[in-house]
Amino acid sequence: MNAETTTPDPEMSPPARPRKHRLAVTAGGLFVAVLLGECLLWLVDQPRFPEPHTFPAQFKLIPPPDDGGWIRHVNKPSETIRFRYARNPRGYFGADRTVEHVTNRLGFRGGEFPLAEQADGRIQPAGEKPAGTIRIVFLGDSITFGEGVHDNDTFVERVADKLGPELAASGRRLEVYNLGVGGHNASDAVWTWQRYAVHLDPDLVVYTFTLNDAEERLFRIDTNGEEPGRVPRSIERQRDRLTRSPDGWPFRSRLVRGAWSLWAANRLDSATAAYYRATFSETTGGWKSCAASIDALQQIEPPLLVAVFPLLFDLANHPFRAIHERVAAHCGRATVADLWEPLARRAAGETRRLWVDPADQHPNEIAHATVARQIAEAIRSMLAASADAASSGP
Repeated sequence: MNAETTTPDPEMSPPARPRKHRLAVTAGGLFVAVLLGECLLWLVDQPRFPEPHTFPAQFKLIPPPDDGGWIRHVNKPSETIRFRYARNPRGYFGADRTVEHVTNRLGFRGGEFPLAEQADGRIQPAGEKPAGTIRIVFLGDSITFGEGVHDNDTFVERVADKLGPELAASGRRLEVYNLGVGGHNASDAVWTWQRYAVHLDPDLVVYTFTLNDAEERLFRIDTNGEEPGRVPRSIERQRDRLTRSPDGWPFRSRLVRGAWSLWAANRLDSATAAYYRATFSETTGGWKSCAASIDALQQIEPPLLVAVFPLLFDLANHPFRAIHERVAAHCGRATVADLWEPLARRAAGETRRLWVDPADQHPNEIAHATVARQIAEAIRSMLAASADAASSGP
């Protein structure tokens, strides 16, 4: 008998050769796409990872340390502190890509203060305040100091430029003093007031509050009890790890580096939000210590303006608005200027445009100009209210 033969149905079982051909075409297409992607990223030099600026020794320690080993600091006195950046966004840094921060003999930015440091370290006024002079002192951290912007572009100097001519027209002279120091927290602001600012006999005090103000101080005696050292914040360590260029052979691929940078940026955003929410938790000492320092500042005699400066982090959907509201509610005896809204409006959905540099998230000259208008308006109102109160007094 002849065996039956079965003819395969071409619709039920496609030939093996066309299937392999399609797989080969797909694989080849993917290879070409990856190759083109790599070539394009190499051509445009992406992704690029920010390089930190270089800078000399910046601070001077003021002994003695407290019982916990923490020690106060100011900027180095009579110094030109020069930052050099890897890039030059907006052409702001000039051909040498530098910004200079010039300090006076007490270690504060700007011209000399009418103060003198005695041989025993005490600070004393150098003469009387001239009649008809309005003095305003600014307390705060690196934002008040103006890290990353030229001397004349700090919001302190811009406020003086706005209010000085107005006061001169009424026969008064304006003096402003920038006592901002990088790394200062709220307790440092109180210390700066007590050690320096009170001797200037100011008519008004501006304290710039930032989220960093609830952190610990910057310098502490080491475990051996000998050399003081800078205490890094945990968020700084994470930021350093997640923003640096990754190592290892897989990261030779620009596509792999790009995928890693997207993951790292998302991870850093989550870590930053979690860090500051924890810092201001009711169960931690950061907010309690900060609140106590704000209370102390509200006890000073001159009128106090608290300028709440937001972290330059997702200003369009700022996750720290509740903290701003808590600070404002705590400032019952002070005038509050929340700077989030004008900065968010100026950023127009792109917070990075307000950074000094991709590697330096301090406010740039655009941000300083923006907040100077708000602070000047608040000061203008406060001075008018003080004048009205004086004219209606007994």
